[in-house]
Amino acid sequence: MDEPLAIPVYIVIALAALAAVTVAGVAIYLRVSRRKAAALEDRIRKAESLAFVGTLAGGLAHEIRNPLSTLNINLQLLREDWADPVTSKEQRSVKRIDALLRETNRLERVLSDFLRFAGRYQLHREPHNINAVVEDLLDFYAPEARQRKIEVRTVLDPAVPPISIDAALMRQALVNIIKNAQDAMPRGGTLTVRTARNRRFVHIEVTDTGTGIAPEHRDKIFEVYFTTKPNGSGLGLPTTKRIVEEHDGEIGVESEPGKGTRVQIQLPIS
Repeated sequence: MDEPLAIPVYIVIALAALAAVTVAGVAIYLRVSRRKAAALEDRIRKAESLAFVGTLAGGLAHEIRNPLSTLNINLQLLREDWADPVTSKEQRSVKRIDALLRETNRLERVLSDFLRFAGRYQLHREPHNINAVVEDLLDFYAPEARQRKIEVRTVLDPAVPPISIDAALMRQALVNIIKNAQDAMPRGGTLTVRTARNRRFVHIEVTDTGTGIAPEHRDKIFEVYFTTKPNGSGLGLPTTKRIVEEHDGEIGVESEPGKGTRVQIQLPIS
């Protein structure tokens, strides 16, 4: 009778270790997959909720915008009639008209921002070089930057490949970031835009030398209607975040009070 095959101890240990690593790897993969599935479900729920809100907003905007526009036009005509106030009573009336005009203009901006945020996004994706999108946007922004004493610098990676994006929406996302950076540098400063790539993603980084974000506000900046600006709508960065996520990308912020803020976007290459 043949003797049982003796398996060396080191082989048994190696097989046991391999099995343990395999089981651990599967467990990690399942946890990651569950997290990704949960994140995807959360995004789908948010998208469905926003689509519903967008449908309601469209009808509501029609009901609000028409009388608001009529009010604005009539206030402008009334202001023209009072172009040269003489008495103190007339001057007080003109101040009230001007205040009403400012408020109606503000309400129209808030309404437009809300519709932009809550509306249905139908991405018109085409291959674009993000460097070209950045350069085109900064060329447009250059006169305002000079006026505000903001130096614009670019560090664009020539190896960045074309990626599938809706260029108009991505431009809007970047405009919102640049506006925030601009507001954080009321006395001027430096705005730096960088692009880079790795195997999976294209990275866009916008850095300013502004006032920075207070630690207690950092986790709230992407919340709808959160703003620290007197006339802010609180919809700029939430809109940017939504645009980036609609492109299957991610956005993050690093900031230090008194030194500036860095906003980082990553978009998938394929």
